[in-house]
Amino acid sequence: MSKNIFQKIIYRIYPLKRLGFFSQRLLTNPLHRDVISKLACKRLPKSDLSVGPYEKDAKLLQTNGYVMLDDLVPHNEIEQMVDWFSTKLTNDRYNESEGFFDPLYPPASCHTASFSTEDILRSPHALKWANDDRVLRIVEAELGVKATLSNISTWWSIPGHDTPQAAESFHRDVDDLRFIKLFVYLTDVDDESGPHAFIPKSQKHMGYRTIRRYSDEEIKNEFGDTGIKYFTGTKGTAFLENTFGLHKGQIPKKKRRLLFQAQYSLHPIGLSDYSPTRLSDGTKEGLDQYTNRLYIK
Repeated sequence: MSKNIFQKIIYRIYPLKRLGFFSQRLLTNPLHRDVISKLACKRLPKSDLSVGPYEKDAKLLQTNGYVMLDDLVPHNEIEQMVDWFSTKLTNDRYNESEGFFDPLYPPASCHTASFSTEDILRSPHALKWANDDRVLRIVEAELGVKATLSNISTWWSIPGHDTPQAAESFHRDVDDLRFIKLFVYLTDVDDESGPHAFIPKSQKHMGYRTIRRYSDEEIKNEFGDTGIKYFTGTKGTAFLENTFGLHKGQIPKKKRRLLFQAQYSLHPIGLSDYSPTRLSDGTKEGLDQYTNRLYIK
């Protein structure tokens, strides 16, 4: 069998993009990831944005693994987004057999009720937030190249569960060689609402490199109670985070939490099947075509 025929068979069974995704997941040493990332960046479009007045924020993100973005989104835009999603159905991505349902009445087993990508893209402000000038300047300073918007999500976290599911336990994301996530709270989040938790500077920590979920006990034994940052705040609280660092979305104790998230990376995420949505020219106006190519026609 010739090499070309063999490659075609392999790529049909195991697409190249997935091969790349799983290959980079083998690199869990932060130093090795940094070296390979620099090589990958040489082949990618360079950023045409300067970090400008956000140099301090970019350095905080690089050092601590997160940076708060005060006053990123106006209060009225939060309200408009909440109103938009109040009329939309959700699904449980960990139990798709439940189909779509009203997030006010989720199945008993549901921990997170996610909105469809199309509903998110057509919402009043999702693309505006994801393409905010301050966000992109900071993100691209960290990535080292023009950003690829590789994930956009909005979901409710549902209380009433004793055992964490999936991302509700501490873990590292290993989605690409470099990536940063934007989080925006659409509801007030206190200790009862399942605040996002992160271990500052753990994106450079040499331990916990096995890709799995870690218990609270394991993390607290290493970093202590004071070594965990819990992101509480009123609706509109926004932050950027390098989620290769150890983090989790906690189970809400009593109150539901609505969260918007956008992810920026070097490449498309190999496990994702993107289907760009055709939006009106007015919605696309001013948006970078390369950055948004996976979601917008």
